[in-house]
Amino acid sequence: MKESITSLDLLFLTRELKEKLVGGKIQGIKQIDKTFVFEIYKHERFFLKLILPKMIYITKTSQQSSLQPLSFCMQLRKHLMGKTISDVNQYEFDRIVEVETDGYKIIFELFSTGNLILTDSSGLIIGILEQQEWKDRILKVKSIYRHPPSNINPFKHDFFEFQKILQKIDKETVKALAVDFGLGGTYAEEFCKKIEIDKNKKINQLAQQETDKLFRMFEQMKSLNAKPFVAIQEKQAVDVAPFEMLTYSNYEKVEFNSFLEAVEAYFEGLEKTLKERKETESTAKEERRVENIQEKQMIRLKALQEEEQKSRKAGQLLYDHYQIFEEILNGINKLKEEKKWQEIKEIIQSQDTEESKMIKELRPEDAIVVVVIDGVEVELDFRKSVEENANGFFEDAKRMKEKIEGLQEAMKQLPAKPEVKEEKTEPKAKVTKKWFERYRWFLSSNGLLCIAGKNARNNETIVKRYTRPQDFVMHVDIHGSPFVVIRNDQKLEVIPAETIYEAAEFATAYSKAWDQKIASISVYYIRPEQVVKEPGLPLGSFMIHGERKWLEKIKPRLSIGIKQEEVYRAKLISGPVTAVKKQTPYMVTIVPGDRAAEDLAKEIKNQLLMKIPFEIKKSSEEIDLEEIKKLIPYGKGELVR
Repeated sequence: MKESITSLDLLFLTRELKEKLVGGKIQGIKQIDKTFVFEIYKHERFFLKLILPKMIYITKTSQQSSLQPLSFCMQLRKHLMGKTISDVNQYEFDRIVEVETDGYKIIFELFSTGNLILTDSSGLIIGILEQQEWKDRILKVKSIYRHPPSNINPFKHDFFEFQKILQKIDKETVKALAVDFGLGGTYAEEFCKKIEIDKNKKINQLAQQETDKLFRMFEQMKSLNAKPFVAIQEKQAVDVAPFEMLTYSNYEKVEFNSFLEAVEAYFEGLEKTLKERKETESTAKEERRVENIQEKQMIRLKALQEEEQKSRKAGQLLYDHYQIFEEILNGINKLKEEKKWQEIKEIIQSQDTEESKMIKELRPEDAIVVVVIDGVEVELDFRKSVEENANGFFEDAKRMKEKIEGLQEAMKQLPAKPEVKEEKTEPKAKVTKKWFERYRWFLSSNGLLCIAGKNARNNETIVKRYTRPQDFVMHVDIHGSPFVVIRNDQKLEVIPAETIYEAAEFATAYSKAWDQKIASISVYYIRPEQVVKEPGLPLGSFMIHGERKWLEKIKPRLSIGIKQEEVYRAKLISGPVTAVKKQTPYMVTIVPGDRAAEDLAKEIKNQLLMKIPFEIKKSSEEIDLEEIKKLIPYGKGELVR
C-alpha cells in the first residue's frame, strides 16, 4: 500500500496544482501537528492539504484545527492571508513543491521528516516548521534557503548527457531508478517492464538501444496525458497512479478525471485506514498487555492455591497421623542429646521400623526432618511439637488464602479484553418531514425559509395559512406561476436584498417562463396584506392591491447540490444558485431546455458524484434518481455546469 507520494507522482501533481492554484487567493490556514490546510478561493472555495512528509493534494473538505493556533501557523497567516498565488513548481525532480505569492515563497519538503519553509522573494527564511542543520545545509530563520542535494533529474539532459550519467552508476537498473532517480520501487519496476529491460542488469551496462528506450520513457513523461486511477485489491485501495501500469493490469481499478482527484480519493481513504490501523494496533497492544498480566496472575493464583492446599493438607496429616509424627519428633530429639548428627542419620537409615522408613531427609542445620506419608512430603521443625507444626501449616494456609483473595480482587479490577465490535446494519429511522417539506422550499443565503406551491391548492394554503404580516410574497409576471413566500421568522426590520433576489429566481424557475424557455422575466414582491382573496376567483388565485416592487430581467435557473451533513452522511438540496452555494460546493446548475428529466437526472447525479469527497461517496450514491427528477421544473431542462 502506497503511503507517500514519489517524485514522479509530484511531477504530475504539480502540473495540475499549477493550473488549480495559480490566481487563487489564500483565505485561511489551519495546522494540526504536521498537517496544514490552506483555504484557497478561485471561482470557488477549495483546500490545499499538506500532510508532512507524505502527501499533498486538493480537497473540498476542511478540517478542525487546534483551538489555540500554533505560533508557526499564526506566522503563516500574518504573511500569507489575502495573498494571490502566482506560480507553483516542483524543484528539479525532487519531492519539493514551491508555491509563490506576492513577495513570498512557500516551500513544502515532502521527504525525510518533512518541513515547511516560508521565505521572502530573496530566499531569506522568515518562518520554518522545524529548524534543521546538516554539514552543508542549514535551515533556520534569517538564513538563506538552500535546496538539498538533488536526485538525478532526467528531464534536463539530452541523450548523450543522460548516457554519461548512467555510465557512472554501478547498480542494478531497478535500484538505480528507484533510488538515484527517485522513482521509488513500484515505478522503477514498471519502467523496466514497459521497456522490457532486465531489472537486475547493471544500469551502466545497458546497451545503447536499452538506454535509448529508458531515455524516451522519461521524455514521454514530460507530456504524457494523465489517466489516473486507484488500484483495488480485495476491496482495499493499494495504490494511486497517474497513468496506466502493467503492474496493475489484473487489479480492479477506479478511474478519475484528474490525478488530484485520484490522490484525494486515495489518501483521504488512506488517512482513515491508517487511523483505523493505528487504533487497531493500539487495541492489539492493550490486549497483549492485558493478556500478559492475566497470564502472570493466573500462574501466581495457581501457585498460591497449590501452596494453600499443600499447607492445609500437611496440617491435617499431622493430626490424622498424630502418634507417628510424635514418635518421629520425640525419637530425633532423644537421639540428638546423646549422638552426633552423622550418627543419628546412620541409626535412622539402619532401623527397620515404620517411622524410620518414613523419614526421607534430615537437615540438622535447618532443624528440619522431611517425612513422607500417604505419598505426601511434610517438612517438620523437630524443635517443635506436633501441634505447633500443625498450627504453623494452618497459619501458612490462612496467609495463602488471604493472598488468593487479594489477587482475585485485583484480577476483577483489570480491564476486560477489548472486544471487536461487529458491524450491525441498523434499521433506518423513520424520517419525520417538517411541515414546509410538502411544498417547494429552500433556505436563503441569509438563513430565511422560502416556500412555494406545487399547485393551485398549495398556493391557496401557503398564502392563507403560512403567510404572516412580517413576510414577503413574490410572484412572476406571467400567468400560471406559483406564489413564493419569504418567511421572516427572524422578524428582521428589513429583509436582505440577497434573499429577495434568490426568492425571485426561485419563483421564475417554477413559473411558465421555464416551460416556455423565456430568457428573463420580471418578478414583483408585495406585503401579505396586499394579497386578497375576492369572491369568484379560482382556487390558488388572488387579487393584488396597492403598489408592487419590481425586479427586472430575472433568469430562470436552479441549482441542485449534495450537502455533507455529517462525516459520512449527505443529502440532496436545491434552490437558487447563491443559496445552494452557501451550503455546499458540490453542486450543478440547470436552465430551461428540452432534455427529459429521466436523462437529465442521471447526468446531474453523475456530475455530483464526481465533485463530492470520498467519505460521502456511498451515501450520495444511494440518492434516488426520482428525488432529482422531482426537482426539475416541468420535467425538462439543460445542465450548464
